This record gives sequence, C-alpha cells and structure tokens, in this order.
Amino acid sequence: MNNIKRLFLVIGMIFYVFTTSVWSQSMWPTFQYDNQRTGRCPYIGPDISDTLWTYTAGDNIFWSSPAIAEDGTIYFGCMDGYLYAINHDGSLKWTYTTYGDVLSSPAIGEDGTIYFGSSDNTFYAIEDSITYGNLKWTFSGSSYGIDSPILIGTDGTSYAVAGNLYAIDTEGNLKWSYNTGVVCDEASVAMSLDGSCLYTQRSTAFDYFLACVDTSGSVNWERDIGGAPFDFSNSVPTVGSDGMIYFPTGFGGPLYAINPNSTIEWTCVGLGDLRYTSPGIGADGTIFMAGGYDNNLHAITPDGSVTWTFNTTNTVVSSPIIDGNGIIYIASYDTLYAIYPDGTMKWELEIETFTTATPAMDTSGNLYVCSGMKLYAIGPGGGTGIADNLIQPAKNFFLQNYPNPFNPTTTISFLTAEYAENAELVIYNLKGQKVKTLVNEKLDVGTHQVVWDGKDSFGKPVSSGIYFYKLKSGDFEQTKKMILMK
Repeated sequence: MNNIKRLFLVIGMIFYVFTTSVWSQSMWPTFQYDNQRTGRCPYIGPDISDTLWTYTAGDNIFWSSPAIAEDGTIYFGCMDGYLYAINHDGSLKWTYTTYGDVLSSPAIGEDGTIYFGSSDNTFYAIEDSITYGNLKWTFSGSSYGIDSPILIGTDGTSYAVAGNLYAIDTEGNLKWSYNTGVVCDEASVAMSLDGSCLYTQRSTAFDYFLACVDTSGSVNWERDIGGAPFDFSNSVPTVGSDGMIYFPTGFGGPLYAINPNSTIEWTCVGLGDLRYTSPGIGADGTIFMAGGYDNNLHAITPDGSVTWTFNTTNTVVSSPIIDGNGIIYIASYDTLYAIYPDGTMKWELEIETFTTATPAMDTSGNLYVCSGMKLYAIGPGGGTGIADNLIQPAKNFFLQNYPNPFNPTTTISFLTAEYAENAELVIYNLKGQKVKTLVNEKLDVGTHQVVWDGKDSFGKPVSSGIYFYKLKSGDFEQTKKMILMK
C-alpha cells in the first residue's frame, strides 16, 4: 500500500509541475523573444524553406507578431477584431472577440495569461481554457487604441504604449502612467537587464526623446535626440548584453547607441527609414537593422560600423530575429529570408503581400510569420532546436544527467575520448538565459561528472521547470533537457 501511495504521489507531483511551472514557460513569450527585444533565441531554425502549413484568418494579420506558448499554441491579432489561438498543427483552437482591430503583438505571462491590446482602446488579459479564451480582466483607461507590442515585467506588471506608457498590475488596475507624447501603431518599451527600468520614446512639439522610466513610474532621464514631431518612430528600443540601448529614430535615422547613464556612445547614419523596424542583436553583439524603404538589412558592429548590407529587393519593415546558429530571419513585404551571419542568403520563401510582423520560432526551430491574411509555419526547424541536441553529438563525446527528473541535485556525466581544450558546461532556462556555468576549463581524456544543486550563479535556488545543459568544446556542441521537480 505504501508503494502504491508513493506512486500516486510521484504521478501527482509530475502532473503539478507540468501544469504549473513547466506550462507557464513559453517558447516565444513576447515580441522579439525577450524583454530586452534582442530577437535572439537559442533555437535552431529551418535549414530549408518548406512550408509546413498556412492558416488563413478573417482579415489582415500583417501587423501582429506571434507569441508561442509552452504547449505550442500560436497567438496573434487580426484586423477582424479577433485574437487567434492556433494549434501547432495549424488548426484553429479558438478566437476571442474585441471591438476593434487587434494590431498588438501579444505577450504571455509566467502563468500562461495572454496579454494584448485592441484599437477599441482596451487592454485584455485572457486565459487559454483549451477550447476558448476566457477573459480575466480588461483595462480601458487609454484614450487611444492599444496597438503596441506588450511587455510583461518580472513581477507580472504589463506595459503598453498608447499616448502614454501604462503600467498595469496583475488584476487589471493602473499602477502608473507616463506621457510619451506620441501615438504610434507599434511603439513599445524595452526593459533593462536587471529589470529595474524601461526604455521608451517620448516627443514634444519640437523635440524627440529616449526616456528611461523605472518600474515605479519615476523618470530617471530623458535624452533629447532631436528630430521633429512627424519624425516619430514605431520602432522599439533594444538592449544589448552590456546594457547599451540601441534606438532607431525616424526617416533617415540615425541609429543611436545610448549608455544606461543616457550618454550617447555613437550614431550610425545612412541606414534608410528607421521608423518602422527595431534592431536585433546577435550573440557576438552585432546589431541587425532593417532600412525600411531602402529594402536593406544592415549588420553593424558594436562600435557602430556597418560590416555588410543585404538587399531584399522590396520594402522591409519587419524586425529581425536570430537563431542559435546566428542565422538571421527577416521578412520583406513579399519574401521571408534566412541570412547567414556573413550576409549571404541561406534561403528565401515567397509569402503573401504584405507584412510588417516580426517572425517567431518554437523550440523545434519551426518558424512562424504573419503576412497578409495568412500565418505561415516553416520547417522542419534545424533538426531539433534547443529541446534536443543543437548539433549532432560527435562519436567521442557522451552527455547525460541522472536522475531526471530530479530534486534537488542531479549529476551530469560526460565522456571525452580526446583532449578537450576550453570545455564549457552551462545551464540554461527555457528562455535561453544562462543560469550557471558548471565547467569552463581544459579537460583530459576520460569520464567527468559534475553535480548541479539546482542553484543559479548567485547561489539562489531556481524554480521548478525545464532546464537545459549545454556542453561545448571546440566545434562540438550538445544540449540536453532535464526537469527540476520540487
């Protein structure tokens, strides 16, 4: 009897984890993947431009960039007034009706709540109830349509821009607002690396600013970057791994690199029309910036120099995303491109005209983009993506952890059949964020074991859920999945 009780207890624990902590972690939770708006994800995208399926909505969906839940559900807005939920096989899951166009790019909270805005001046929080979207609350304090991409803070506060930057708590109540002075279809915010402040644009009758507002609503600084009222931008700032803020401004640019203390590091000019697209940032710090009506994607070094320019042959107002191999994905009005880090084309796919939406990717590496009235799913993604092995394991390496699931510790074992110089073993969470480095040294031939105690690099216990451990040595990389179950 005791054994039976233990069995049911284990089953119950597994069910609890997978219905709370695991399902709460989304594959693509927000516009450009993370709150810093880098567009960079750890997944491996498609090697070829095969269309897995398309879904046709009731009207145009080219404004809304998809968000993807942990179970593979894809959410996007449509000009027919609906938020769509599409299953990972391309079938309709449900729609939720608003009273205006849904141009907003949705975001998914830690508890799985979907947040989005509508041109009916309302901000919505929706719960996915499998067969329908269940309304949790609405916020209707805006005088303008809420069309911006949504950002969810570390405490669950949701942020949207519609003439003001609104901070809304988890019950739908206004915490504070900041007058941005602009009404843009896609203007939004990025968050600092430590989550303590937000970066957004602001304009007056004569000037144009990048503002830093802390999460209590206090203004830390406003950097005057000139411009004119008609020169406002729909672009979203992007924050680099060193905290640098990259902000594109208006017709003809420039692209600004601004330090966290508000000083300007550099500007880059001659990049085209920067009013409608946001930067992406590669793992090496390269900034990728589309030039709008000049049809180009530009690669810019961290010191502000253009290294290459790729011509798409049509207007490109989509923002780029970057996969775990450094491949850049971006859409022009009629074509989706995959571009190697050196600026040469990997593949292209003709899509329905036209799109301003930014692509999204799931953990299998399948790529999704809204264009015209269609949602496209392109794959298969790179073989596996982060959910399995990023690169097929070499014969002389072995990688495994035990136990799995585990609580509170697990032992990661790996075999090196040849000398491994500068071997690195790193733990990542489901969002691709580094949790802790376990090994960073030269290793001799033989079997190696490392114990992970379920704590991050600061010694703080991490929460239950899915984690990945990645072994890298020279040209070899392998990633495997493990589950911490408390």
